[in-house]
Amino acid sequence: MANLMLYAKGKGDTCFGAVDMANGAFPVPLMHATLVPEAKLDILKQRASLLHRMHPDTVFQIRYAGAPKVLYQAGGEAE
Repeated sequence: MANLMLYAKGKGDTCFGAVDMANGAFPVPLMHATLVPEAKLDILKQRASLLHRMHPDTVFQIRYAGAPKVLYQAGGEAE
């Protein structure tokens, strides 16, 4: 089973960075990013939507760890 990661891009940022959900920090180096089991995709979608409501100028994306394909995006334009 694959792992998922949450990425964030704030207003004015040029690229997405990984999110450390334990500390509520973003962007962080990949070694500090939170890995989420694929089975918890629905919960991660809810959290991404909640984080976007808390930070409306930030776009959140869910991706497989180490992969560029976006599975879900909260906020912003589809990329």
